Amino acid sequence: MRKILFVIAMIFCAVNLSAMNPVAPVFKYFSSLLDETRAELLVGELMSKEFLANVSNNVKVELSPSLTKQMKKLSLNSGRKNLNYEVYVINSDIPDEIPFPGGILFITKGLLSYAKTSEQLDFILARNIMHMVLKNPMRLVKRVGIYPVLLNQLKLPEEKREKHKILIALRDYLGNTGKLEHISADEQALALTDDPEKTRKAAIDMISQFSVSVWPVMPLETVDIPDRINKLKELNLTR
Repeated sequence: MRKILFVIAMIFCAVNLSAMNPVAPVFKYFSSLLDETRAELLVGELMSKEFLANVSNNVKVELSPSLTKQMKKLSLNSGRKNLNYEVYVINSDIPDEIPFPGGILFITKGLLSYAKTSEQLDFILARNIMHMVLKNPMRLVKRVGIYPVLLNQLKLPEEKREKHKILIALRDYLGNTGKLEHISADEQALALTDDPEKTRKAAIDMISQFSVSVWPVMPLETVDIPDRINKLKELNLTR
């Protein structure tokens, strides 16, 4: 699963489609003032705040205390339990999840509807925790070239930040979330759950439904589904 189509369309329309040109001196100056985790938290907060502001104008989005609590619980053995874990639920039938750097997760009601068991829900949350543990969102921010731009905005007072540039960065991030390392997140998520083997089987059942229900509508959005299913099937957790 990648980005929510209507959100992408909205953000693409809101910004100029010209590419960003990161300024290396700014990157070097400001990144030297922050440790990596602090920068990750600030970048994630900046992007997720802008995402929430834009999405909430078009569809209902709510912070879920129960999902946030469960995500924090699952993170206790992850090695990064002190990140800013929060789960926001978007009222959309499109199954999707968007992890931002630093622990903030947006998830749709459409995806939650596939989680018929507690194991399947835990898998959804745990795999996104592993995205944070593996720093996949932050690596994506750097890979698409928006890290220096976001750092530049963070050094400015909030009232002086250039919203247009943040929106362009957000657009570029959302447009590349399909490139996150989903398979490794799937595999390592199992260790965070109470019963990894039961969760593995539940995850296979759930993800298999994506290929049936989602492919006819968005075939290009689910091209990694067969590989994800096969990798989970190949895991031997009983050894």
